Amino acid sequence: MDLEEETVELTKLLSGKTVIHVWRFRAAEVLIEFTDGTRLFVDARSDAIECSVTDGISD
Repeated sequence: MDLEEETVELTKLLSGKTVIHVWRFRAAEVLIEFTDGTRLFVDARSDAIECSVTDGISD
């Protein structure tokens, strides 16, 4: 997936969500948790930024 495709996908996954917490465990890492439990992890320790999203479906 190229950067533009990744940007579109992240926008779709996170659209309309509300942030509940932001954590900084290390200088190059950010974890953003949304009210529905979705989490966005951002890691900039390498020469590129890595992003991952976990599903926040609540029971």
